[in-house]
Amino acid sequence: MAREAEQRTDERAGAQRPLSLTIPSRPEYVALCRLVVGALGTHEALDEESIADLKVVVTEACNCFLGDTDGCVPPDEGEREGEGLEKPASSLRVDVYLSPEAWEITVFDPDRRHRISPSSLCDPMSGGGLGLTIIRALVDSMEQTDNDAEGSVIRLVKRMPPRIATSG
Repeated sequence: MAREAEQRTDERAGAQRPLSLTIPSRPEYVALCRLVVGALGTHEALDEESIADLKVVVTEACNCFLGDTDGCVPPDEGEREGEGLEKPASSLRVDVYLSPEAWEITVFDPDRRHRISPSSLCDPMSGGGLGLTIIRALVDSMEQTDNDAEGSVIRLVKRMPPRIATSG
């Protein structure tokens, strides 16, 4: 997986490294991702509408992985109970690749403990399905994969509006 991620990085314009956030897989930490994306958007001088869209997209993508949502398959409850040993909390990773033309955001569970339920992908009225429907409405492309090698991964691309050069 690491080799594939490096290859994808090299294929991007300028071979940029992403800004990566790894947070505990808990709802209260999703707000941190929203704040970081908003701050990045402000730093990049994006318009308010684009910043708001990016914040919603990151929130909904993260929510797809949280065990409390209808669209996620949580870790096996039986594994956590009865053994006396607690597993470390799972986490989410958000990678943001910035370029003047587009932002690419990748959200995944590096521990591969939370998977997006395939049934939620087709049902816009389920929790995960509604989130994915909102994401699709706000981004230019979305790819959701789920396999044993990478686990569940959501990759999003939002093209940025052309910037108008201002004369000083």
